[in-house]
Amino acid sequence: MGVGMNRIPTKIVHYSDPHPLETTGGVQTFARNLRLLFEEVEYMTPNSRDVERVVRERIPVICDNQYVMRWPESYPVIGFQHGVGQVKYETIKTVRRWLTARAQRHASERPNVLWVANSQWVAETFKRIYGNRVDHVIYYPIDVQRFDGRLENQDSRLILHDARTKHKGKKPVAQLTEAFRDWKIEFLNCDNSQVHERMRRARAFIHLSTYEGNSVVCNEAMAMNLPCMLTRVGLMQDKNRPEDVFIVEVEEMFSDREKLVARFREFLTSLDRRSYNPRAWTLSNATLEIAIERWKEVMRDYGKMAGCDYVT
Repeated sequence: MGVGMNRIPTKIVHYSDPHPLETTGGVQTFARNLRLLFEEVEYMTPNSRDVERVVRERIPVICDNQYVMRWPESYPVIGFQHGVGQVKYETIKTVRRWLTARAQRHASERPNVLWVANSQWVAETFKRIYGNRVDHVIYYPIDVQRFDGRLENQDSRLILHDARTKHKGKKPVAQLTEAFRDWKIEFLNCDNSQVHERMRRARAFIHLSTYEGNSVVCNEAMAMNLPCMLTRVGLMQDKNRPEDVFIVEVEEMFSDREKLVARFREFLTSLDRRSYNPRAWTLSNATLEIAIERWKEVMRDYGKMAGCDYVT
């Protein structure tokens, strides 16, 4: 927490599945980071949901998008849009993704929801597909004192990535690892508490994904001021997207090995010729202080819906 930075003096419930303290991922990181923004956060899942107590105590509930349907329609909730299920399904055609897209479609029709999105692109895409209004956009906040931008990477040959799955770029990253053996292209494989230290010693970060909403790990890499090679998805399609990053097209990275290798070589060459400063975007758009102020606006609007003052 920054010096003099006060969390919002409100207790909230975060509702999702699985439990964010027991699993990993960007959505889970968002949920854990709510503890840096609000005075008290209680995590509920389908196994621990206590509707009666929440309604009785009038506790604000922040739901992962489609989970707004798990609460009585008469009770106002906050729906946080991490990504667009329909777009993800078009990219990754699995039954699970189809079910998520269908659930989000139903959720868009629920009354008594204050919608918040993690990027302008997500907000506009939901409005275009489903017609539901998004009231607030809050980029995933980063603790810029922890991710401080102080790199210790002189002569480093380490390029970090987060290609955990097929759609996160597992195949193209493997191809780059084979083609550029003089570089250490390694998976960001460490405990969440050590991510900033692992990034500190890297030369750059790459994220070759076919789909994103707003990637937390990309925001963390930018906050550390690492040169970033990123596909034009999610936040990178935002009107207010980070400019000081190396943008590549999905088709080039996944369908054309020759272009993939050429573009990565171009990125590596740029490391000694260009002074990347993606941290500037984070400082202007995605700090904890900025998030606190924007969540205060959300809570004021939520208070109007609920008939209760949560922020003075």
